[in-house]
Amino acid sequence: MKKLIINGDVYDIGQTIGGVSRFLYLNGKWYYFEATFSTEYQYDQDDLTKLVKENEFDEVKLLGNIFQRF
Repeated sequence: MKKLIINGDVYDIGQTIGGVSRFLYLNGKWYYFEATFSTEYQYDQDDLTKLVKENEFDEVKLLGNIFQRF
């Protein structure tokens, strides 16, 4: 089932990419997300979007939205 990704959503994708599993979707781009900082995701943005939307094995978890209280 495809998900609607909202600006400010933070996801744990259930696997690590470069040692990071949490990602922030902000203004149409993905960022590595840690508690106090984020860095733009340097790989294929579309692949990460597809992984989050399709969530084929239910491994991706929405942790919250930075514009709302977690």
